[in-house]
Amino acid sequence: MYFGRDLEELSAIPIENWEIDELSYHHYMLSQMSPLMNEQGVSLHHQVVDEIMKREDRSHP
Repeated sequence: MYFGRDLEELSAIPIENWEIDELSYHHYMLSQMSPLMNEQGVSLHHQVVDEIMKREDRSHP
């Protein structure tokens, strides 16, 4: 179970400063809710996915 910061708290923090477990959890939750999301939710989900991909690229030389 996830015990980290919620989206309300994270919204005040640049996505680059989110922990990887926060990104992973919210990616999962947003993907589950994607059929119900408005443009703002879809945009946030894309930002989360992009940040995860950036971090994976940096970890694999």
